[in-house]
Amino acid sequence: MTNLTQARLFRHENLPFLLAALLLALLAGCAGGPAPAPQATPSAEEAQQTEALEKMVRQGRHLDAALAYSRLANRAAPPLREMYSLRAAELLKDGNYIPQSFQLLSEIQGANLGPEFHIRRVLLTADIALARQRPDEALAVLDSITSQLADDERDFRRRYHQLRAQAFEQLGQPLESAREHVLLEPLLDDPAAVQANQFAIVDELQQLTPQVLDGLAADEFGGWLALAAIGKGVDDSLPADELIARWRAQYPQHPASEATIARLLAARPQALRTPRRIALILPLGPRNRYAKAAEAVRNGFFAAYYARPRQAMADAVPGDGGAPHLEDAGSNAPPLQLRIYEEGRGAEAFDAVYQQAVADGADLVVGPLGKDAVSRLASRESLPVPVLALNYGEMNGAPPRNLFQLGLSPEQEAREVAQRAWLDGHRRTAVITPSTPWGDRVAKAFNERWLALGGHVVEVQHYDPKKNDYSLPIRRLLNVDESQARRKSVRRIIGEKIEFIPRRRQDIDAIFMVAFSRQARVIRPQLRFHHAPKVPVYTTSHAFSGTVDPQMDRDMDGVMFADMPWTLAPDALGQRLKGDIARAWPGAARRYTRLHALGVDAYRVIGQLNELRRDRAAHFAGETGELSLDADNRLQRRLLWARFQRGVPQLDTTEN
Repeated sequence: MTNLTQARLFRHENLPFLLAALLLALLAGCAGGPAPAPQATPSAEEAQQTEALEKMVRQGRHLDAALAYSRLANRAAPPLREMYSLRAAELLKDGNYIPQSFQLLSEIQGANLGPEFHIRRVLLTADIALARQRPDEALAVLDSITSQLADDERDFRRRYHQLRAQAFEQLGQPLESAREHVLLEPLLDDPAAVQANQFAIVDELQQLTPQVLDGLAADEFGGWLALAAIGKGVDDSLPADELIARWRAQYPQHPASEATIARLLAARPQALRTPRRIALILPLGPRNRYAKAAEAVRNGFFAAYYARPRQAMADAVPGDGGAPHLEDAGSNAPPLQLRIYEEGRGAEAFDAVYQQAVADGADLVVGPLGKDAVSRLASRESLPVPVLALNYGEMNGAPPRNLFQLGLSPEQEAREVAQRAWLDGHRRTAVITPSTPWGDRVAKAFNERWLALGGHVVEVQHYDPKKNDYSLPIRRLLNVDESQARRKSVRRIIGEKIEFIPRRRQDIDAIFMVAFSRQARVIRPQLRFHHAPKVPVYTTSHAFSGTVDPQMDRDMDGVMFADMPWTLAPDALGQRLKGDIARAWPGAARRYTRLHALGVDAYRVIGQLNELRRDRAAHFAGETGELSLDADNRLQRRLLWARFQRGVPQLDTTEN
């Protein structure tokens, strides 16, 4: 039922793997009625539809395309039904919906649909096994098609070697993984893929011990290792051209071409280097209205900074913001220097602070926190020093390549709520939202995503968040007023009192509630009172205070919401950091807990940016969510899901 991150909630030994929304659509087409005539080729209309869907895939809309393919499968006859279903399963995997892909794949019937179908199904099975961290299973199923891959089937062979390389990497066998990458290289046509593959070869070989490397001296792996060392700038005593000339003389038969070498050398400097001086730019001034929020982010950042064990001690330079102090900072401080700068007021003020940080020698800037300042950064053509912004800016074009954005976007949460409600099988929603700019933005994000998925927004009502009674907008939301009006009309006609039970509208199957915890605690029981006790209610993390309080949340039972691991299921590190923060800053630990998590992730994700940029499908298990990097270098968060039970959020571990 949920898109929970498998790294935190899935138990790979016992996954429930239910896929209600998608599989019901598929299985409904298979149940009852005469079997349709076999259909071997798509009609002209279907061909146009699949072409449009593949364009959607290229835009990164994997879930949308998978749902559309499932609808095609529902209408198609075998064997097209199975082919469309397989494509839907492939796209679910590409979108990181692993349990859903697994379940759909297991439902597909098609043992005799030809070798191509069989190979695709095997490759997807192996891919899913790797996503579930089962490399032995992946290798076993791949072995079953080794002899079936013809030389001219480049796409299948390419995927075959990619999956084997990943499997050996998961097994901790870097030499075998490197061998698969070498076999893969002749099958790659995209220069960027060749470049990435060569990086993978080098990364795997650098994990080998000196003893193993000595045994490979006459092998081409030695040449790869030496080339990687040049590309990474390990030896800067000579110009790159001279180092390459010496390498060519030593490895004259090496398959790497001049173009490949040039691309390698050109690409390596683009990777973010491990920072030694980080500038943390936040609006910490005493008159800044965001000062408390900025302090929370700063404190989370420093808590993570001191929690990572390092051998050397470094200085934390206060700058204008004041450096925090933790009891056990001593031996655990990383070997880098942090300096805090006041962000100032207005987007223009940040420009001057950024230039000052660069002049002071910063090789990475974390900040700003203000949305306008991030938008201003996103509009620049380039940045001399990489920036990890702590908000999402408005973008009218491609942002600078070394601008990364991480934030706690309520719009992002609303879109995830829409996606979850859709996967739960709902199609017609009502929305209740505060009459504020914030409420309008959140409701708009939900509505746009909901409509894009194919759902219907039946009703939208606004409420005044300053009031304590929301009966009027709730009655309008549920059309209870119309029911009462009918009672008055009937009574007027017959002239007698009548027994009457108000009824709500019956054309909604879910409600999206936009609210903070104070308002949510009032809206939920009033929904029950106005005859909607069983209508599923979905909301964002804002409806949960972040602190378990069964007494205050006693009326919230049944409400489903998305939130970060930090508040719902912190790992060992998260629990430790929350304790550190509570001891160091007891007055702010509860109110600003999610901003503390943002600061923690801002520090921890720095070391993951290269990997996330190299592999856009990769995920980092952060405290604010499962983080991945999109094409615009915006870190997207996938959240956990919970349901209130007896006033306490309980993790929802089922899958739809």
